[in-house]
Amino acid sequence: MREGSLEAPTRHRIAWEDPNFTDRDKTEAEMHRIFDICHTCRRCFNLCDAFPRLFDLIDNSESGELDTVAPADYRKVADACTLCDMCFMTKCPYVPPHEFNVDFPHVMLRYRAVERREGRIPLQQRELVKTDRNGRLASMIARPQERAYPAVAGDRSGHPS
Repeated sequence: MREGSLEAPTRHRIAWEDPNFTDRDKTEAEMHRIFDICHTCRRCFNLCDAFPRLFDLIDNSESGELDTVAPADYRKVADACTLCDMCFMTKCPYVPPHEFNVDFPHVMLRYRAVERREGRIPLQQRELVKTDRNGRLASMIARPQERAYPAVAGDRSGHPS
């Protein structure tokens, strides 16, 4: 497979049941491998804040290469990734079926799974992602307003009846 192929990206199944999936050392090794490929290409610099953060970490490191970036700093990159998949679907020439097998969003997801398993996700973030519960709570707050202003609730134009 050559770089820049016109083939559609191939998304591999996430092996979340594999015990190695949440192994920090193996996850950080895969991040290091992918980050090194990203660093040499830099095609994705303008997609989301994860890539400028990664490139700044590397550029400001002692050697100017990934080898002197502390794995603890990988969290800054993972926190900035929005998992939008644009790097995978549109920009990266090294996604599968390329032999480099770069799947940046999946390795970010894997890193977050490691953080969760180790109990490093703050309470506020854990509660914020409970969207079904949060939606029910918000609808309970919104309903009294519908009773107070029935004409506005039925008429979405904003003009009273």
